[in-house]
Amino acid sequence: MIYSIALTAFIYPIIVHLVWDSAGFLSAFNADGLLGGVVDFAGSGVVHMTGGVTALFAAYFLGPRIGRFDEAGRMQPMPGHSSVLQVLGTFILWLGWYGFNGGSTL
Repeated sequence: MIYSIALTAFIYPIIVHLVWDSAGFLSAFNADGLLGGVVDFAGSGVVHMTGGVTALFAAYFLGPRIGRFDEAGRMQPMPGHSSVLQVLGTFILWLGWYGFNGGSTL
């Protein structure tokens, strides 16, 4: 909860301002910007960069899952997951991807 609040209230708005605002130093519309700025198609670069970097930091700070390693540091086998739900999730994501990317070009 704290992670989500900090990300949406403080971190994301700052990064969005740096790229999307015409005065931001990463904006392609700022003549004094950094190396000519960034052209961000439909906002996907900012969204995925922010999510990826924060997920990397979260994984580093949280560490491995409880029960993943035994006392000696050896990996423990993880039980398998439902293949049916995996395929269903893939189809749902695929359908959403077509709808989102088609709509973002309008």
